[in-house]
Amino acid sequence: MLILKIAFRNIFRQRRRSAFTILTMVGGFVLFSLALSISEGTYATVIEKFTKSYTGHLQIHKKGYFEKPSLYKSITEYEILNEQLKKIPGVSSWTPRAYSASLASKDKKTAISKIIGISPDQESKTTSIKNKLKEGRYLNESLIVNNEVIVGAGLAETLKLNLGEEFVLVGQGADGSISNDIFKVVGILKGDVFSMDRNYCYMDLKMAQKFLSLDNGFHEVTIVLNDYKKSEEMALLLSQNLKNANITNMEVLAWPVLEKQFYNTMVFEKRGMRICLIVIVIIVAIGVLNTVLMTILERTTEYGVLRALGTRPIMIFWMIILESAGLAIISIILGFIISFTINYWVSIHGIDYPAPIDIGGFSITTMYGLIYPGAFIVPTVVTFFTALFVSIFPAVRAMRIIPVEAMRMS
Repeated sequence: MLILKIAFRNIFRQRRRSAFTILTMVGGFVLFSLALSISEGTYATVIEKFTKSYTGHLQIHKKGYFEKPSLYKSITEYEILNEQLKKIPGVSSWTPRAYSASLASKDKKTAISKIIGISPDQESKTTSIKNKLKEGRYLNESLIVNNEVIVGAGLAETLKLNLGEEFVLVGQGADGSISNDIFKVVGILKGDVFSMDRNYCYMDLKMAQKFLSLDNGFHEVTIVLNDYKKSEEMALLLSQNLKNANITNMEVLAWPVLEKQFYNTMVFEKRGMRICLIVIVIIVAIGVLNTVLMTILERTTEYGVLRALGTRPIMIFWMIILESAGLAIISIILGFIISFTINYWVSIHGIDYPAPIDIGGFSITTMYGLIYPGAFIVPTVVTFFTALFVSIFPAVRAMRIIPVEAMRMS
């Protein structure tokens, strides 16, 4: 108890030096917390926009379809899948889709297009396609007339398509026939050169099934979860449920598998962020080490007197460690208050980028922070144990001081 009192008093004996050390640790704590908050917030924003833009968090296909898509690898058990998805907590929404390549033409212009059959109502609840319309209107599931479709910006640009104009689609039917029909443009999507859906052609699922001779078949169920972080866990759970229901010809894939290149890029950027955080920790550690070493040099005579009076070396060791721990605790409390305030502001208002960043066809103009426990727990643990760790060497040096030599330095 006496050592604890002495350590606490020593913190305030050199107020300027203690204040400088606390300021260094508080700065490191705040920077560490803010970096984690912005990092996770930015990734969460990008992932949500990227997945809800098109891919979803999970997808169900027939086995082998993802590696090698084929018109013939269709699914017909939608009612069973629908019931299974309703049983899983954490699933927000889902929608079926059908796919096929085709040739689109108008007058003398021809372009390769990708037909995507969607259930308009379910698609609008699952992805953001409805919000990506540049002009025109969304598909009306309750009233599909005149072969209405929505086209991507690239297809509209290539074929010089405007709202209300017609064009021809030619494709292959699942029964081996050649499918062709005239379709009317009711909507055109936003897009730039980076958009994934530049040459897509969206139509009602029933209309696509008829055009492609799929009967009731489709190729994919896209699923959105309440928490994207649980995508891999939910993929395993859904796969097990399908096996229990004797459905063995399907596979469930999470978004890190579906968008492997994007996921790997995100992981690489996180590793780069860790290097920046390590630099922050090193700066804080050097500041604390400098303060503790200067303190020991100034108090060499004092430690010599304590040793001469019979104080055990281990007590001097713990006195210095407790001083550093006290400084760290004060810094953590102040750092938490400051970093929570800053992180909260950034999570609400965000920080604008100098120029919009295009990712997968959508723009990100603002980076937001994320308030989560790790943004405060990690800096707390790192700050506290870094302060203790860098104090070990000076503390060992102090406990080895020879009383006679120390008192001669006075």
